[in-house]
Amino acid sequence: MLKHTYWNNQGTFQTAGDELNKLIPVEGSVAHPRKNRKLEKFRNACNAYHDLYNNGLGNRAHDFRLVFGIASSQYKGRRPMSFNPSLYRMTEEVMDLIVIAAAQEQGIAVVVVNPRDKEVLA
Repeated sequence: MLKHTYWNNQGTFQTAGDELNKLIPVEGSVAHPRKNRKLEKFRNACNAYHDLYNNGLGNRAHDFRLVFGIASSQYKGRRPMSFNPSLYRMTEEVMDLIVIAAAQEQGIAVVVVNPRDKEVLA
């Protein structure tokens, strides 16, 4: 697992991500999804991201591929529901881009809180 992830509340742009999360409804799409396309993408990314870390993409592998543009099947590990660390690294990089785009759309400041750390924790 990477050191700095949104999963452990240490994402590169964690403050912006936290502010965006406050705009996400408990269920369903964001208000005015056509006007707030990037916020809606962030919402979908959060759901797929959660499924990656919590369920090994047991529920949202297809959504994950659509939102992140990564076919997770290419990164399957030896154990069930496990993946190569490079999948997590790529996911964090794409999540950073999604957070930046949504924050800019919503007028939220984007500040690096945790510099991306490529080291994998043991």
